[in-house]
Amino acid sequence: MRFFLVILICFLLGSLISCEKENIATPSNGGLLPTSYISILDSSFSPTVLNISIGASVTFLNSSNAVHTVVSDDSTSFRSTEIAPFQSFYFKKDTIGTIGYHCVEHPNVRGVIVLRP
Repeated sequence: MRFFLVILICFLLGSLISCEKENIATPSNGGLLPTSYISILDSSFSPTVLNISIGASVTFLNSSNAVHTVVSDDSTSFRSTEIAPFQSFYFKKDTIGTIGYHCVEHPNVRGVIVLRP
């Protein structure tokens, strides 16, 4: 059991480290840790509301076995390509505000990012 847990942790860490560049919404996005994480689950995001400071980054980690695409409700703040299982999408925003977002494949799966000073 312990061996399985170690292998699983190594796999998840490897997935985070190997973020693919084509999953970045625009050339101005991207960067290095630290970041806040949002897990993409089969029928929800976790957390569904994320409060961060402007300039902070967000990494969506697909923790399900299905492909997901995350897009802001305004379609301009961010849009991922398809995020394969256990892969991630990274973005950073430098303006104050609230960004609603959803999964393209599952439109009822929604979340909110609040950017504060």
